[in-house]
Amino acid sequence: NTMKKYIPLLALLLLIMGISACRKHDTYKKYPSPDWTEDNTGKYPVSMTAVVQLTEELQPYLLPTDKMAAFIKGECRGWGVLVKVNADTSVFYVLIHGTADEQEKISFKYYSGRTSYIYTTDDFLTFQVDSNYGTADDPKMLFLKPTK
Repeated sequence: NTMKKYIPLLALLLLIMGISACRKHDTYKKYPSPDWTEDNTGKYPVSMTAVVQLTEELQPYLLPTDKMAAFIKGECRGWGVLVKVNADTSVFYVLIHGTADEQEKISFKYYSGRTSYIYTTDDFLTFQVDSNYGTADDPKMLFLKPTK
């Protein structure tokens, strides 16, 4: 008899668990391939280089048509060229343009042609004239998050 009191409660609990398990997982907005272009008027006469790679989770999905770009205050300051380093690793070489007294932080955006998602970093890298962020032998890992 005591068990019969708990059956409706147990059924309700199972129903709630089933409904919560059916909730949609995070879905991200799909984008067409972006046309990230940089200013070529000479407004940004100096540069720095970044050699960056995707995390292990994103590497398998990398396509030759994917895009990488660097941004300062929302303005595209350079785009990446994809280079295969070895059988397992590809990196993006990004030439980032700025001014001699630039102190702003740089963020990166990555477009995946396979998923049509745009991934971003926070503003984290400070522009420094003629400096290098990463090398072909030791590229810097970009920790990207999908744009919702």
